[in-house]
Amino acid sequence: MEKTRPRSASFKLALLSISLMLQSGGTIAIAVSKMKETFVDHSATAVESLVTAPNITIMIFVLLSTFLVRSLGTKTVVLLGLTIAGISGMVPMITENYTIVYLSRLALGAGLGMYNSLAVSLIDYFYEGELRNKMLGYQTAFQSLGQMIMTFLASQLAVISWQYAYIVYGLALVPVVLFLFFIPTIHTKTEGDEKDKGTIRINSFTILSALGFFFTFAFIMNLYTKATTFVLEANFSNAEFLGTALSLATIVAFICNFLYGNIVKYTKHYTMPISYLILGISFFLISNSSSMFSLTVAIFLASAGAALYTPYSFGILMQKAPRNAANLAVSIGMVGVNLGVFFSPYIMSAISNFFTNQSAAFSMLSSGYVFTGFALITFFFSKQLRVSEN
Repeated sequence: MEKTRPRSASFKLALLSISLMLQSGGTIAIAVSKMKETFVDHSATAVESLVTAPNITIMIFVLLSTFLVRSLGTKTVVLLGLTIAGISGMVPMITENYTIVYLSRLALGAGLGMYNSLAVSLIDYFYEGELRNKMLGYQTAFQSLGQMIMTFLASQLAVISWQYAYIVYGLALVPVVLFLFFIPTIHTKTEGDEKDKGTIRINSFTILSALGFFFTFAFIMNLYTKATTFVLEANFSNAEFLGTALSLATIVAFICNFLYGNIVKYTKHYTMPISYLILGISFFLISNSSSMFSLTVAIFLASAGAALYTPYSFGILMQKAPRNAANLAVSIGMVGVNLGVFFSPYIMSAISNFFTNQSAAFSMLSSGYVFTGFALITFFFSKQLRVSEN
Protein backbone atom coordinates (compact mmCIF):
# COMPACT_ATOMS: atom_id res chain seq x y z
CA MET A 1 0.00 0.00 0.00
CA GLU A 2 1.28 3.49 -0.79
CA LYS A 3 2.32 5.49 2.25
CA THR A 4 0.64 8.66 0.90
CA ARG A 5 -2.87 7.21 1.09
CA PRO A 6 -2.97 7.01 4.91
CA ARG A 7 -2.48 10.79 5.11
CA SER A 8 -5.97 11.55 3.79
CA ALA A 9 -8.53 12.78 6.31
CA SER A 10 -11.03 10.05 5.41
CA PHE A 11 -8.43 7.32 5.93
CA LYS A 12 -7.38 8.71 9.32
CA LEU A 13 -10.99 9.08 10.46
CA ALA A 14 -11.84 5.53 9.38
CA LEU A 15 -8.78 4.12 11.14
CA LEU A 16 -9.45 6.05 14.35
CA SER A 17 -13.19 5.31 14.33
CA ILE A 18 -12.64 1.64 15.27
CA SER A 19 -11.45 2.88 18.68
CA LEU A 20 -14.85 4.41 19.49
CA MET A 21 -16.17 1.07 20.75
CA LEU A 22 -13.13 -0.15 22.67
CA GLN A 23 -14.22 1.12 26.10
CA SER A 24 -17.91 0.36 25.63
CA GLY A 25 -18.08 -2.68 27.90
CA GLY A 26 -19.03 -0.71 31.00
CA THR A 27 -21.20 1.95 29.39
CA ILE A 28 -24.41 0.21 30.47
CA ALA A 29 -23.41 0.24 34.16
CA ILE A 30 -25.93 3.05 34.63
CA ALA A 31 -28.73 0.52 33.95
CA VAL A 32 -27.68 -2.00 36.62
CA SER A 33 -30.18 -0.84 39.25
CA LYS A 34 -33.11 -1.33 36.84
CA MET A 35 -31.70 -4.64 35.64
CA LYS A 36 -31.76 -5.89 39.24
CA GLU A 37 -35.51 -5.26 39.29
CA THR A 38 -35.91 -7.50 36.23
CA PHE A 39 -33.51 -10.27 37.26
CA VAL A 40 -34.97 -10.71 40.75
CA ASP A 41 -34.09 -14.42 40.74
CA HIS A 42 -30.39 -13.60 40.48
CA SER A 43 -28.09 -12.08 43.08
CA ALA A 44 -26.96 -8.48 42.90
CA THR A 45 -23.43 -9.71 42.21
CA ALA A 46 -24.65 -11.81 39.29
CA VAL A 47 -26.41 -8.82 37.73
CA GLU A 48 -23.40 -6.56 38.31
CA SER A 49 -21.20 -9.16 36.62
CA LEU A 50 -22.99 -8.39 33.35
CA VAL A 51 -21.00 -5.15 33.27
CA THR A 52 -17.61 -6.81 33.67
CA ALA A 53 -18.31 -10.05 31.74
CA PRO A 54 -16.90 -8.69 28.44
CA ASN A 55 -13.46 -8.30 30.06
CA ILE A 56 -13.14 -12.08 30.27
CA THR A 57 -13.43 -12.66 26.53
CA ILE A 58 -11.62 -9.43 25.65
CA MET A 59 -8.44 -10.82 27.24
CA ILE A 60 -8.83 -14.17 25.48
CA PHE A 61 -9.45 -12.74 22.02
CA VAL A 62 -6.81 -10.03 22.37
CA LEU A 63 -4.29 -12.88 22.52
CA LEU A 64 -5.97 -14.75 19.67
CA SER A 65 -6.17 -11.69 17.39
CA THR A 66 -2.68 -12.09 15.92
CA PHE A 67 -3.46 -15.64 14.83
CA LEU A 68 -6.87 -14.62 13.49
CA VAL A 69 -5.17 -11.92 11.41
CA ARG A 70 -2.82 -14.47 9.89
CA SER A 71 -5.75 -16.73 8.97
CA LEU A 72 -8.43 -14.22 7.91
CA GLY A 73 -6.57 -11.00 7.14
CA THR A 74 -6.47 -7.69 9.02
CA LYS A 75 -9.46 -5.96 7.43
CA THR A 76 -11.68 -9.02 7.81
CA VAL A 77 -10.80 -9.38 11.50
CA VAL A 78 -11.56 -5.71 12.22
CA LEU A 79 -14.90 -5.78 10.39
CA LEU A 80 -15.85 -9.15 11.90
CA GLY A 81 -14.97 -7.95 15.41
CA LEU A 82 -16.98 -4.74 15.03
CA THR A 83 -19.97 -6.62 13.60
CA ILE A 84 -19.96 -9.21 16.40
CA ALA A 85 -19.63 -6.44 19.01
CA GLY A 86 -22.45 -4.40 17.50
CA ILE A 87 -24.94 -7.25 17.08
CA SER A 88 -24.22 -9.03 20.37
CA GLY A 89 -24.18 -5.71 22.21
CA MET A 90 -27.80 -5.06 21.19
CA VAL A 91 -29.12 -8.58 21.96
CA PRO A 92 -30.34 -7.58 25.49
CA MET A 93 -32.79 -5.19 23.80
CA ILE A 94 -34.95 -8.14 22.75
CA THR A 95 -34.67 -10.54 25.69
CA GLU A 96 -34.98 -10.64 29.47
CA ASN A 97 -33.38 -14.07 29.76
CA TYR A 98 -30.36 -13.69 32.05
CA THR A 99 -28.36 -16.51 30.43
CA ILE A 100 -28.82 -15.10 26.93
CA VAL A 101 -27.90 -11.61 28.13
CA TYR A 102 -24.77 -12.93 29.83
CA LEU A 103 -23.71 -14.89 26.73
CA SER A 104 -24.29 -11.80 24.58
CA ARG A 105 -21.98 -9.82 26.89
CA LEU A 106 -19.29 -12.49 26.47
CA ALA A 107 -19.75 -12.27 22.69
CA LEU A 108 -19.39 -8.49 22.92
CA GLY A 109 -16.03 -8.94 24.61
CA ALA A 110 -14.95 -11.45 21.97
CA GLY A 111 -15.77 -8.98 19.20
CA LEU A 112 -13.93 -6.12 20.89
CA GLY A 113 -10.96 -8.32 21.73
CA MET A 114 -10.57 -9.47 18.12
CA TYR A 115 -9.48 -6.03 16.91
CA ASN A 116 -8.49 -4.29 20.17
CA SER A 117 -4.74 -4.44 19.60
CA LEU A 118 -5.12 -3.67 15.88
CA ALA A 119 -6.52 -0.24 16.74
CA VAL A 120 -3.03 0.57 18.03
CA SER A 121 -0.70 -1.59 15.92
CA LEU A 122 -2.19 -0.40 12.61
CA ILE A 123 -1.13 3.14 13.50
CA ASP A 124 2.42 1.89 13.91
CA TYR A 125 2.12 0.14 10.53
CA PHE A 126 0.90 3.17 8.57
CA TYR A 127 2.64 6.07 10.29
CA GLU A 128 6.00 7.10 11.67
CA GLY A 129 7.67 10.01 13.43
CA GLU A 130 5.64 12.99 14.64
CA LEU A 131 2.51 11.98 12.72
CA ARG A 132 2.61 8.56 14.36
CA ASN A 133 2.80 10.13 17.82
CA LYS A 134 -0.16 12.38 17.03
CA MET A 135 -2.20 9.45 15.75
CA LEU A 136 -1.46 7.42 18.90
CA GLY A 137 -2.77 10.34 20.95
CA TYR A 138 -5.84 10.65 18.74
CA GLN A 139 -6.46 6.91 19.06
CA THR A 140 -6.65 7.13 22.85
CA ALA A 141 -8.77 10.28 22.52
CA PHE A 142 -11.25 8.44 20.29
CA GLN A 143 -11.59 5.75 22.96
CA SER A 144 -12.50 8.43 25.50
CA LEU A 145 -14.84 10.13 23.02
CA GLY A 146 -16.69 6.88 22.31
CA GLN A 147 -16.99 6.16 26.01
CA MET A 148 -18.37 9.65 26.71
CA ILE A 149 -20.94 9.50 23.91
CA MET A 150 -22.14 5.98 24.70
CA THR A 151 -22.28 6.55 28.46
CA PHE A 152 -24.31 9.74 27.98
CA LEU A 153 -26.75 8.11 25.55
CA ALA A 154 -27.11 5.01 27.73
CA SER A 155 -27.90 7.14 30.79
CA GLN A 156 -30.66 8.94 28.88
CA LEU A 157 -32.13 5.78 27.37
CA ALA A 158 -32.01 3.86 30.67
CA VAL A 159 -34.58 6.30 32.05
CA ILE A 160 -37.09 4.75 29.63
CA SER A 161 -35.98 1.13 30.08
CA TRP A 162 -32.74 -0.67 30.89
CA GLN A 163 -33.11 -2.55 27.60
CA TYR A 164 -33.14 0.70 25.65
CA ALA A 165 -29.67 1.48 27.03
CA TYR A 166 -28.24 -1.30 24.85
CA ILE A 167 -29.20 0.59 21.69
CA VAL A 168 -25.89 2.46 22.06
CA TYR A 169 -24.03 -0.56 20.67
CA GLY A 170 -25.57 0.29 17.32
CA LEU A 171 -22.77 2.88 17.17
CA ALA A 172 -20.64 0.02 15.80
CA LEU A 173 -22.27 0.65 12.42
CA VAL A 174 -20.31 3.91 12.06
CA PRO A 175 -16.79 2.39 12.16
CA VAL A 176 -17.98 -0.63 10.13
CA VAL A 177 -19.06 1.63 7.25
CA LEU A 178 -16.01 3.90 7.47
CA PHE A 179 -13.51 1.04 7.69
CA LEU A 180 -15.25 -0.92 4.92
CA PHE A 181 -15.23 1.91 2.38
CA PHE A 182 -12.13 3.95 3.23
CA ILE A 183 -9.59 1.32 4.30
CA PRO A 184 -8.39 -0.99 1.51
CA THR A 185 -7.19 -4.54 2.06
CA ILE A 186 -4.22 -4.49 4.43
CA HIS A 187 -1.22 -6.78 4.12
CA THR A 188 0.86 -6.52 7.28
CA LYS A 189 4.00 -8.44 8.19
CA THR A 190 1.97 -10.87 10.30
CA GLU A 191 -0.25 -12.12 7.49
CA GLY A 192 0.10 -13.66 4.11
CA ASP A 193 3.83 -14.49 4.26
CA GLU A 194 4.28 -18.23 4.35
CA LYS A 195 7.94 -18.12 5.30
CA ASP A 196 7.04 -16.17 8.43
CA LYS A 197 4.35 -18.62 9.53
CA GLY A 198 5.07 -19.89 13.03
CA THR A 199 8.01 -17.50 13.59
CA ILE A 200 6.28 -14.71 15.50
CA ARG A 201 8.17 -14.24 18.76
CA ILE A 202 8.16 -11.81 21.64
CA ASN A 203 11.17 -10.38 23.43
CA SER A 204 12.01 -9.55 27.04
CA PHE A 205 10.98 -5.90 26.59
CA THR A 206 7.44 -7.03 25.73
CA ILE A 207 7.23 -9.03 28.97
CA LEU A 208 8.63 -6.13 31.02
CA SER A 209 6.16 -3.75 29.37
CA ALA A 210 3.24 -6.07 30.20
CA LEU A 211 4.39 -6.11 33.84
CA GLY A 212 4.65 -2.32 33.74
CA PHE A 213 1.11 -2.04 32.40
CA PHE A 214 -0.11 -4.50 35.03
CA PHE A 215 1.20 -2.56 38.04
CA THR A 216 0.54 0.89 36.58
CA PHE A 217 -3.13 0.23 35.90
CA ALA A 218 -3.55 -1.69 39.14
CA PHE A 219 -2.60 1.48 41.03
CA ILE A 220 -4.42 3.86 38.67
CA MET A 221 -7.65 1.90 39.22
CA ASN A 222 -7.25 2.57 42.93
CA LEU A 223 -8.62 6.03 42.20
CA TYR A 224 -11.90 4.65 40.86
CA THR A 225 -12.38 1.84 43.36
CA LYS A 226 -11.56 3.93 46.45
CA ALA A 227 -12.81 7.39 45.46
CA THR A 228 -16.32 6.94 46.88
CA THR A 229 -14.97 5.49 50.14
CA PHE A 230 -12.47 8.35 50.41
CA VAL A 231 -15.20 10.98 50.02
CA LEU A 232 -17.36 9.28 52.66
CA GLU A 233 -14.43 8.97 55.09
CA ALA A 234 -13.54 12.63 54.54
CA ASN A 235 -17.19 13.57 55.09
CA PHE A 236 -17.28 16.12 52.26
CA SER A 237 -20.48 18.15 52.23
CA ASN A 238 -21.07 17.84 48.47
CA ALA A 239 -20.05 14.20 48.04
CA GLU A 240 -22.56 13.71 45.21
CA PHE A 241 -20.30 15.83 42.95
CA LEU A 242 -17.79 12.97 42.75
CA GLY A 243 -19.59 11.35 39.81
CA THR A 244 -19.47 14.64 37.90
CA ALA A 245 -15.78 15.07 38.74
CA LEU A 246 -14.95 11.62 37.36
CA SER A 247 -16.95 12.34 34.21
CA LEU A 248 -15.17 15.66 33.68
CA ALA A 249 -11.86 13.86 34.19
CA THR A 250 -12.66 11.86 31.05
CA ILE A 251 -12.85 15.14 29.13
CA VAL A 252 -9.48 16.20 30.58
CA ALA A 253 -7.99 12.90 29.39
CA PHE A 254 -9.55 13.41 25.95
CA ILE A 255 -7.95 16.86 25.62
CA CYS A 256 -4.54 15.58 26.75
CA ASN A 257 -4.76 12.64 24.34
CA PHE A 258 -5.70 14.98 21.50
CA LEU A 259 -2.68 17.20 22.25
CA TYR A 260 -0.34 14.27 22.93
CA GLY A 261 1.55 14.58 19.62
CA ASN A 262 2.43 18.20 20.39
CA ILE A 263 3.27 17.54 24.05
CA VAL A 264 5.67 14.67 23.34
CA LYS A 265 7.72 16.92 21.03
CA TYR A 266 8.83 18.78 24.15
CA THR A 267 8.83 16.03 26.78
CA LYS A 268 10.55 13.53 24.41
CA HIS A 269 12.12 10.51 26.17
CA TYR A 270 11.25 11.99 29.55
CA THR A 271 7.53 11.55 28.83
CA MET A 272 7.21 8.35 30.86
CA PRO A 273 8.93 9.60 34.06
CA ILE A 274 6.99 12.87 33.75
CA SER A 275 3.69 10.98 33.45
CA TYR A 276 4.57 8.88 36.50
CA LEU A 277 5.58 12.00 38.43
CA ILE A 278 2.25 13.64 37.59
CA LEU A 279 0.43 10.51 38.75
CA GLY A 280 2.48 10.41 41.96
CA ILE A 281 1.79 14.07 42.78
CA SER A 282 -1.91 13.68 41.98
CA PHE A 283 -2.33 10.73 44.36
CA PHE A 284 -0.47 12.58 47.12
CA LEU A 285 -2.87 15.49 46.59
CA ILE A 286 -5.88 13.16 46.59
CA SER A 287 -4.84 11.55 49.88
CA ASN A 288 -4.55 15.01 51.47
CA SER A 289 -7.63 16.60 49.88
CA SER A 290 -9.71 18.58 52.34
CA SER A 291 -12.54 19.57 50.01
CA MET A 292 -14.33 18.35 46.91
CA PHE A 293 -12.70 21.15 44.92
CA SER A 294 -9.15 20.09 45.79
CA LEU A 295 -10.07 16.44 45.17
CA THR A 296 -11.49 17.31 41.74
CA VAL A 297 -8.31 19.18 40.76
CA ALA A 298 -6.21 16.19 41.85
CA ILE A 299 -8.41 13.78 39.88
CA PHE A 300 -7.98 15.96 36.77
CA LEU A 301 -4.20 15.84 37.29
CA ALA A 302 -4.29 12.04 37.57
CA SER A 303 -6.25 11.83 34.31
CA ALA A 304 -3.64 13.99 32.58
CA GLY A 305 -0.82 11.75 33.83
CA ALA A 306 -2.56 8.59 32.65
CA ALA A 307 -3.33 10.21 29.28
CA LEU A 308 0.39 10.85 28.72
CA TYR A 309 1.47 7.43 29.93
CA THR A 310 -0.75 5.22 27.76
CA PRO A 311 0.09 6.29 24.16
CA TYR A 312 3.79 6.73 24.96
CA SER A 313 4.07 3.28 26.54
CA PHE A 314 2.36 1.54 23.64
CA GLY A 315 4.50 3.52 21.21
CA ILE A 316 7.69 2.23 22.85
CA LEU A 317 6.32 -1.29 23.01
CA MET A 318 5.65 -1.39 19.27
CA GLN A 319 9.09 -0.01 18.43
CA LYS A 320 10.96 -2.41 20.69
CA ALA A 321 8.95 -5.48 19.63
CA PRO A 322 10.34 -7.84 16.95
CA ARG A 323 9.55 -6.57 13.44
CA ASN A 324 6.76 -9.04 12.71
CA ALA A 325 5.30 -9.13 16.21
CA ALA A 326 4.02 -5.59 16.90
CA ASN A 327 0.38 -6.70 17.07
CA LEU A 328 1.18 -9.63 19.37
CA ALA A 329 3.25 -7.33 21.60
CA VAL A 330 0.36 -4.86 21.85
CA SER A 331 -1.99 -7.77 22.62
CA ILE A 332 0.22 -8.93 25.48
CA GLY A 333 0.47 -5.35 26.75
CA MET A 334 -3.32 -5.04 26.76
CA VAL A 335 -3.63 -8.29 28.69
CA GLY A 336 -1.32 -6.69 31.26
CA VAL A 337 -3.66 -3.68 31.42
CA ASN A 338 -6.79 -5.82 31.88
CA LEU A 339 -5.19 -8.06 34.49
CA GLY A 340 -3.97 -5.00 36.39
CA VAL A 341 -7.48 -3.57 36.43
CA PHE A 342 -8.92 -6.91 37.56
CA PHE A 343 -6.42 -7.50 40.38
CA SER A 344 -6.30 -3.87 41.56
CA PRO A 345 -8.68 -4.34 44.54
CA TYR A 346 -6.75 -7.41 45.72
CA ILE A 347 -3.34 -5.70 45.45
CA MET A 348 -4.53 -2.63 47.34
CA SER A 349 -6.17 -4.84 49.98
CA ALA A 350 -2.90 -6.75 50.45
CA ILE A 351 -0.98 -3.48 50.92
CA SER A 352 -3.54 -2.16 53.40
CA ASN A 353 -3.44 -5.41 55.38
CA PHE A 354 0.37 -5.45 55.42
CA PHE A 355 0.52 -1.93 56.88
CA THR A 356 -2.63 -2.48 59.00
CA ASN A 357 -4.25 0.65 57.61
CA GLN A 358 -7.58 0.18 55.85
CA SER A 359 -8.37 3.85 55.14
CA ALA A 360 -8.92 5.01 51.57
CA ALA A 361 -6.57 7.94 52.19
CA PHE A 362 -3.72 5.52 52.98
CA SER A 363 -4.55 3.54 49.84
CA MET A 364 -4.26 6.71 47.75
CA LEU A 365 -1.03 7.63 49.52
CA SER A 366 0.39 4.19 48.71
CA SER A 367 -0.30 4.76 45.02
CA GLY A 368 1.46 8.10 45.27
CA TYR A 369 4.62 6.49 46.65
CA VAL A 370 4.53 3.73 44.02
CA PHE A 371 4.19 6.15 41.11
CA THR A 372 6.96 8.36 42.49
CA GLY A 373 9.17 5.27 42.64
CA PHE A 374 8.24 4.43 39.04
CA ALA A 375 9.12 8.00 38.04
CA LEU A 376 12.62 7.65 39.50
CA ILE A 377 13.20 4.24 37.91
CA THR A 378 12.06 5.31 34.43
CA PHE A 379 14.04 8.56 34.71
CA PHE A 380 17.29 6.61 35.05
CA PHE A 381 16.31 4.43 32.07
CA SER A 382 14.72 7.25 30.05
CA LYS A 383 17.18 6.99 27.15
CA GLN A 384 16.33 3.30 26.78
CA LEU A 385 12.65 4.30 26.78
CA ARG A 386 13.04 6.65 23.84
CA VAL A 387 10.45 6.69 21.06
CA SER A 388 12.05 7.12 17.65
CA GLU A 389 11.05 10.29 15.80
CA ASN A 390 11.94 8.88 12.40
